[in-house]
Amino acid sequence: MKRRLPFRLAIVSIAASTFATPAWAQRASENAVTSADDAFGTSVGNETIGLYSTDEVRGFSPAVAGNIRIDGLYMGGIVIGNQRIRSGSNVRVGLSAQGYPFPAPTGIVEMTLRPAGKDPTLSTVLYGGGTQWGVDLDGQMPLSDTFSLAGGVAFNRFIDFPGGDHGDYFSIGIAPAWRPDEGTEVRAYYGLEISPHDTSTPFVFPAGNALPAHIPYKFHSQKWANWKNRFTNIGLFGHTTFGDWRLSGGIFHQVIDSRRSYNTLIVNAEPDGDAEFLVNIHPPRLTEANAGEVRLSRTFEEGPRRHAFHLSLKGGNRTGEFGGEEQFDLGPVVLGEPIPQVDKPDVTFGEETSDKARQYGVGLAYHGRWQGVGELSVGIQKLKYRKTISPPDEARIVTRADPWLWNATLAINLAKGLVAYAGYTKGLEDSGVAPEIAVNRSEAPPALLTNQRDFGIRYAFGPMRLVVGAFDVRKPYFNLDPGLVFTQLGTVRHRGVEISLAGQPVKGLNVVAGAILMKPRVSGEAVDLGLIGNKPVGIAERTASLYLDYRLPWDDKISVDLGLQYSGKRAGSPDNELTVPGDAIVNLGGRYRFELDRLPATLRLQVSNLFDEYSWIVFGSGGLKRRPPRRLDATLSVDF
Repeated sequence: MKRRLPFRLAIVSIAASTFATPAWAQRASENAVTSADDAFGTSVGNETIGLYSTDEVRGFSPAVAGNIRIDGLYMGGIVIGNQRIRSGSNVRVGLSAQGYPFPAPTGIVEMTLRPAGKDPTLSTVLYGGGTQWGVDLDGQMPLSDTFSLAGGVAFNRFIDFPGGDHGDYFSIGIAPAWRPDEGTEVRAYYGLEISPHDTSTPFVFPAGNALPAHIPYKFHSQKWANWKNRFTNIGLFGHTTFGDWRLSGGIFHQVIDSRRSYNTLIVNAEPDGDAEFLVNIHPPRLTEANAGEVRLSRTFEEGPRRHAFHLSLKGGNRTGEFGGEEQFDLGPVVLGEPIPQVDKPDVTFGEETSDKARQYGVGLAYHGRWQGVGELSVGIQKLKYRKTISPPDEARIVTRADPWLWNATLAINLAKGLVAYAGYTKGLEDSGVAPEIAVNRSEAPPALLTNQRDFGIRYAFGPMRLVVGAFDVRKPYFNLDPGLVFTQLGTVRHRGVEISLAGQPVKGLNVVAGAILMKPRVSGEAVDLGLIGNKPVGIAERTASLYLDYRLPWDDKISVDLGLQYSGKRAGSPDNELTVPGDAIVNLGGRYRFELDRLPATLRLQVSNLFDEYSWIVFGSGGLKRRPPRRLDATLSVDF
């Protein structure tokens, strides 16, 4: 039987007498499709579209790799997830990353703060439906000609995390801006998210080379196995110009405080539904990360040529703990049937292992642009990296690296609207932590030396922009060995072609389309000995997306939108004996723009997974969760 479409729309009274005069639209006009310049990844408000995201670019995670930027400045792996301070993000790869000093393999994710302008505004967004329900209140308030505040508060109940996870989140944030003159801007932010209740459904690990039995979407585990988290983000950054010179810098801090955390695992899952149920109970954990950069730049023009030199000092550190948890075997279960509820076991946590990493370096970069001819970027960096693992009652394990890194990119204007580009980038980055099923779960390996080659063309014709590029990214490969130890198993190489087409071919119609044709392969002794397969877990060789937004010509207050997302088959286990089929997800929606008591407002309706496709999400460790089923969501945005 098909699942009924859930629909709940919260009714909240809106009071905003302080902002009685309507100002420029803020959240009622948010639209990721109309905002996107390409298909590589755009996030606006609570909408995200594109081939890539903060979690995955060309098959790797830019967040784990430490490739997050804001105002072009280095943030390491710090991601601002709090939408009270973050307005969106964009993924930059290929030619779109060329203007960034010191690019990195796995692309760059550029984050943006909520604007703090000169007009007082307040936006209210109400959510209801199968994904979430709740309310956002976001606004800005000028306090003087040079100082303005932005920020907001929100409560959201998410009921559509991957696999049926759900949780309550309270968030608050403030992001002031100071602009004493035309060439100077200083931004700061403080964001706090509190989740008193976040329930995670189990990761499912198949027993062999066959997929497990279908499971219901609301496949919850134990009522007591819910997380309690606090996320804190603090930052200060800005720039000032004096003549040909620009001084910019920033410092960023993040704390992830897990007061209570669990991971539930369904292991040895058979096609007939038989499986075993495990629960990992963790001690309270605190992870802190800091990052910062100071950059001095000089830009000058020489006729049609523009030159920019950058001297950068940057660094960061991360501290955390792993180990000390207890794993409980709660016995056999049958997938598709309710999981028996048991009392929470008595827990005696063991000693934890401290994990500290720090990195700092200096870099020099040049970017030149010759109008009508092309662009050239080169850069060199010297980094110092140190990682210290301190097991209880054992000697510390220290790893160091001090590589020279360099990058070079070239773009040439071949004809009107046609640009060819090529580049090489070498990087040093952290790797992901060991998954919950690993013997050494939560342990983080040392830094990885990585490199990337890419080339392609960009062609602008009329209102459209086409990008066709090829890439080759190489990194050490970490995953589970046959003994479930998370360790280096070889080298992984992702080669492929990425295609993006974006623009407005006809009035009122916005198109964002893209595809990835990739050949991910693992090589090394573990592959040669037959211990693992030559395909990395969870990486599809074929991916495509299409997003359309069309304003009706007879009433431009109404628009309809369509999203198609295709992902090909993927290896579901390190030995490649399990293959997870691909899927195609269709999302259909629409917007109605109107005035609510002379205030700009937008009502958005969307049906996700229109044809109720049943499919699996594959995680890098080989764990599976089912993709969300069909659901209906409604969003009402009002700008005051």
